[in-house]
Amino acid sequence: MSVKDIEAMLSNAKRVDSQREREFAHPRTYEQNGNGGAHPKSEADTRSLVKPIIFRTLADIVAEKRETRWLIQKVLEREVLAVLAGPRSTFKSFIGLDWMMHIALTGEPVVILSGEGAGLDRRAGAWMRTFAPTVDLASLPIVALERAVNLNVPETLNAVADACLALPRPPVAALIDTLSKFSPGMKENDNGEVSAFLAGLSDGLRDRLHCTVLAVAHTGHAEIGRPRGAYALMANPDAEYIVERPNPAAMTVTVSRERFKDTPAMPPLAYTARVVDLGRPDKYGEAVTSLVLDATDAPVPTIKRAGIGKNQERATTALREWVRTNPGNLYLSSIDLRGMLKVQGIKDSNRRGEAIDYLTNIRALNPAAGGHTVNPDALL
Repeated sequence: MSVKDIEAMLSNAKRVDSQREREFAHPRTYEQNGNGGAHPKSEADTRSLVKPIIFRTLADIVAEKRETRWLIQKVLEREVLAVLAGPRSTFKSFIGLDWMMHIALTGEPVVILSGEGAGLDRRAGAWMRTFAPTVDLASLPIVALERAVNLNVPETLNAVADACLALPRPPVAALIDTLSKFSPGMKENDNGEVSAFLAGLSDGLRDRLHCTVLAVAHTGHAEIGRPRGAYALMANPDAEYIVERPNPAAMTVTVSRERFKDTPAMPPLAYTARVVDLGRPDKYGEAVTSLVLDATDAPVPTIKRAGIGKNQERATTALREWVRTNPGNLYLSSIDLRGMLKVQGIKDSNRRGEAIDYLTNIRALNPAAGGHTVNPDALL
């Protein structure tokens, strides 16, 4: 199937009005009426869409002796919905592309949905020149869509899945770069909307295609160190990777491996970005370049405890109390964290940002999509 065929299939996805988009929270309980609107299906119709409930003996399950199925050993599992999240300028898109290129290099098909501008050609070209200089890019089973489409609309999501199934081989991995570009209109702080969107990706892409879906997401907020978005963005995916740039002046980033679907947590990965000359000038005579990522040892985080101020001390005390009253809970949402600091009298957003930044620097808080994970040991 050509790129034009894929574009045509996507363009034929039905347009829906704003009311229909709001109904996406329950995509399987509505059907079109004669006027193009939507009305609830009958209870019998809805019941027929439910998968049969089949119990299996625990002995049969244990006898399977299941093992983790990897796309990239100890990096990315098969058939999972994963989120790769981090602030801007942490090379998230380059990490996602690097993983997809490595998968394609093994001969397994990959799809890239790129809404991040026109730089995909340079990034892919730099990767090939660096890591596969003798391989013909045309021989790799990797295709891309270089425009954002609204995956929050069921018809569009189905069109993307149909286009994937029409390829010579359906993909084992699909990269969505970035989540916000492919979900316009979604309220990122609304757990209900985010949960419904992620459920759509799980059902419509991961389960239907039997592939891994890796979604790149931005973190960051007016408050330093606070990821934006609903709690569901962290809780609902099968796997999560948080990207950090310990030293903004350096080109090294770390990628957490704290939450997999079927594997215990592992130490973070680390990559160092470097510039690659693509061997051609632009129309102004300047060299055309891009970045590639080299795997490196993860930098040891710097623990900053000297010079603690009044707000940092209040924030530390409040977090200790939260840990005491929430035993076993290691996730603190952004909303709850902000409320906790306000109770301590830290009401100015800049001061809250400084307090959160301090707790992050001492590793008491680790950024996660929609909030932070808490490390009680760092509070001792």
